[in-house]
Amino acid sequence: KLCRLQRQRWRLQGGCPARVAMDLGTFAEEVLDAVAGICGDAVVETHQQAAHVLDALCRRPGTDQRELAAVFGLTLEQLARTREVDRARSDGTVSTMLEKDPVWASFCSSDAVFTWNVLMQRINQAAHWREEFRELAMADEDGEGSGGEENLLEDSSIAGSDVGSDAAIGGLAAEASARTRERARALISKHLDPAPEGLRRHLARRLDDEIFEKCPVEKDYRPCARSIVANLRRNSMLAAGYATGRVPPEWLVLAQSEALAPRLRQMQRRVLRVEAFKEAQQDVDTAECKQKMWEVAKGTHLAPPAQFEEMP
Repeated sequence: KLCRLQRQRWRLQGGCPARVAMDLGTFAEEVLDAVAGICGDAVVETHQQAAHVLDALCRRPGTDQRELAAVFGLTLEQLARTREVDRARSDGTVSTMLEKDPVWASFCSSDAVFTWNVLMQRINQAAHWREEFRELAMADEDGEGSGGEENLLEDSSIAGSDVGSDAAIGGLAAEASARTRERARALISKHLDPAPEGLRRHLARRLDDEIFEKCPVEKDYRPCARSIVANLRRNSMLAAGYATGRVPPEWLVLAQSEALAPRLRQMQRRVLRVEAFKEAQQDVDTAECKQKMWEVAKGTHLAPPAQFEEMP
């Protein structure tokens, strides 16, 4: 099935072989390699550098732009409008674009600035996470940081419980309680198999902090934590990528759920998109003919079978 899908994808993309699926660990390394080759450093500082990195990522053979946008937490439309601004700048047709439709040009420019800012943030997060993970791994090997982690957990638990009770008394949305966060950390640590026990606690605490920063309210924290834990349980490559320091915790929290799905689910979505794209290119007569073929194949309009007659 995968070979047939790859051949079909290869034909649709004009002879470019398709990637099997989006692996966040491998993709993060490719992004940092592209940044190092283009910018000469591990971080991105300007919009121009971000535009060059995005262009290099989109030009990779077999790149699915929908999956690329999902990794950075963007929509396909935002990525497409950003690419349109890049083409207009490279061709020197920005003034023509403004004269033709100034509203659309302003809309595309706003999306481009937002996309470049998000790209800069994600790349810098991946670069800083390498150093942070190295420090966590070295601290775990040396046996340091356990006491500090327990004190930090205790302080955050006390602060979380106090803030939650005050918010509940004041009629506001209560923050995630200490018990909820402790359970979430235990579930996250359970699926980080490649890492040792001490490093698991550090990684679970780090990921929980990112979840709490994005969703501090209890009703938002629970579904976000459950979704990430479920993706770590189903996608072993994703869990291994985070446990080995290849995937930053910010990417797990800020990326769309499509980018965190297992390989089989991503391939199924690719198949559905390819089939929908083929159906969208058909004319009315071909669509009606294929619909009749499917009705005949499924036996939709067949007469009901005759009932068995009793033998004399």
